[in-house]
Amino acid sequence: MIYHIAIGAEWESQANEPTYAPNRYQEDGFIHCSEQHQLETVAERNFRGRDDLLILELMPTKLDPETRYEQGGEEKFPHIYGPINKDAVNRTIEISCNDDGLFDGVFDNI
Repeated sequence: MIYHIAIGAEWESQANEPTYAPNRYQEDGFIHCSEQHQLETVAERNFRGRDDLLILELMPTKLDPETRYEQGGEEKFPHIYGPINKDAVNRTIEISCNDDGLFDGVFDNI
């Protein structure tokens, strides 16, 4: 599985669409994703203090667009080059930061 941290309102605004793409997709040209062990670091860096987030658990073999692992700092991260077809979404998981605004332990059971 790979994972995408989505803003809840963006996901909901596309509820009736067959695909999903975050607002950043147009600017970045791909959809940022992570492996499970990378989620906390990504959340801390990009979503500190947010309580309106979802994790999209994605089945890579069902994704229609190309997925490439590309260098992002010291690690490679999965990037999806096209809108996510929703039949590749295994489940969605609501998450929010801890009281201190951080995500320590939030992803332990994913």
